[in-house]
Amino acid sequence: MKITAIISLALMLLWATATASAQEKRPPLPSPRPTPAGARDFGQEQQNCPCQIIGTWKAQVSKTEARLYEFDGAGVVKVLKVSGADKPREIATAKYEFVVEPMSMEETAAPVQKAPEKQIAFTAAGNNRIFGRTNATMKIVSYDDSSMTCQIPGMKEPVRWTRVDTDRYFIVLAARQNEFYDNSGSAFPMVIKLAEGIPQIDAAGTYSDHGKSTFGKVPPDIYKQYLGEARGDSEVILRLEINSQQYARAWKIVQEWQRRARENALLYRPPDGIMSLNNLVLLRAVTETLNLCENDFDLYKLDYNYPRDWITDAYAPEFVPFYFFKELKRRNEARHIEYTKFQELVPLSHLASR
Repeated sequence: MKITAIISLALMLLWATATASAQEKRPPLPSPRPTPAGARDFGQEQQNCPCQIIGTWKAQVSKTEARLYEFDGAGVVKVLKVSGADKPREIATAKYEFVVEPMSMEETAAPVQKAPEKQIAFTAAGNNRIFGRTNATMKIVSYDDSSMTCQIPGMKEPVRWTRVDTDRYFIVLAARQNEFYDNSGSAFPMVIKLAEGIPQIDAAGTYSDHGKSTFGKVPPDIYKQYLGEARGDSEVILRLEINSQQYARAWKIVQEWQRRARENALLYRPPDGIMSLNNLVLLRAVTETLNLCENDFDLYKLDYNYPRDWITDAYAPEFVPFYFFKELKRRNEARHIEYTKFQELVPLSHLASR
């Protein structure tokens, strides 16, 4: 009788374990699951593409001649002439500032308001001239992360400027399963700046601290483990090359969440909030900022709107990042950088200490 009871109890425990495992690995469900408290308000407000002028821009004047416009953060622009293979030569300098055209009463009262027209006012001094003048205002007709079309005084046709970047930038999305007691695992983005052959890496998210789930700035000895090849089906890694503006926005978000964790200022904290939701906010913000100015990334919207967002419907918050990254990799497979190629592009032996 006692043996029968022991066998029955063992079978019940095996059934419970199998059920829990099946729930964690189940495919997308046709009906919604209960939404964690606070999950639907974890996103950020919709942002507009910022017009970031600081940096170097190139305007092709002819087949053999170009102009470089170097905008600094102190309101000064230098103009350089580039002829063929010759070294760029500075030909002018001026002050600049953004000018916002005031909206008319009709535009202000319109149901759908357009964004104010973006203009840049230039003021040259001494013998300097900008577009052949001491004072000029240039209209920005359109822009994105890597280019802008400008209407320059005295020119009939708009001129296209392209951003010049001397450095290269990457983002790596890495996640694992079966690291923690509930079978979930680490998940975080790494943003990488490659300057003069030296990669500088910043990372934030959920990682394993001696087997314990921890959220915050990911230490170098931890994120270095995710720069290699994926460890089978229990790990997913997506490596992408991005532009300087995508990097700058993602880096700023990573820095913000490192600060939040450091200062104990997370959005969700037990017992009132679910800790793993913090990572969802971070991951959503980083991935969505990639498409803020250019629609070149096939994005999966992590917004708890079923059936479009089937991942949050099928999995608990702590498991969502793994399947989220897996879906992003599937959608962006053509841009994914394989490990051997990534090693060539980013010399990991020269990692900068942070």
